[in-house]
Amino acid sequence: MIDIHAHILPGVDDGPLSMEESMKMARLAYEDGTKMMVATPHNRDVVSTSSWPDVRSLVNQMNRQLDSEGIDLRLLLGMENHLEMDIPDQLEKGLAVPIENTQYILVELPFEVYPFYTDDVLSQIQLRGFRPIIVHPERTNAIQEDPQILVDLIAKGALSQVTSDSILGRFGKNVEEFTKEILKQNLVHIIASDCHTAYGSRKPSMSEGLHAAAKVVGHLAADMMVNDVPDAVVNDRKLGVDDLPKAAKRSMWGFLS
Repeated sequence: MIDIHAHILPGVDDGPLSMEESMKMARLAYEDGTKMMVATPHNRDVVSTSSWPDVRSLVNQMNRQLDSEGIDLRLLLGMENHLEMDIPDQLEKGLAVPIENTQYILVELPFEVYPFYTDDVLSQIQLRGFRPIIVHPERTNAIQEDPQILVDLIAKGALSQVTSDSILGRFGKNVEEFTKEILKQNLVHIIASDCHTAYGSRKPSMSEGLHAAAKVVGHLAADMMVNDVPDAVVNDRKLGVDDLPKAAKRSMWGFLS
């Protein structure tokens, strides 16, 4: 599996505090079946508490240690970029960055509101040659209340990434049910861990989420969400409609217009 959203670097954001815990997270991910992870600290935290060279150095340090321990897990570097009006300018200055020099960029919408400038900012990102991946839309209140927002974002070229734990109900029953519904509606392209710790419910585990997703959309579609699509992302391959997962049986719930 390939995990494109992981807060695994020590002392950068709200992830692990020490290199010891970061390495434990990496080992847990490997034991769970993950072969590649993208370290994605929040861009705000990198700007305020660290620097791009610093986080790159941490990734290199972890990769060397993984190699020395014979652990076949590779870390790449990206960012979880908060949606802000000046993200296009941040991209120009290197304050917001895509996944490991690819065209794909993680974008986090606010949890509570849907900013009026969202569509314009995402359009500007795309005009600069980047394809946004909307992270954990299932936990965004505005999208829960109006799923058509997600439909429209995807229609305009965005990809959608849900958190493994959301499928398992670890963010509550409502999130679990909503996540399974957007899976059935073909509104999910990638599953990632969004891990923050080596302990508790935010561990770097995706296999349970993969199995839960397979019960909803079928094994082929679920496997594409943790292997094929993330592989295309980290290797900077273009993804067309035919390259994206399709549920074996779509929902008839009909919350869409």
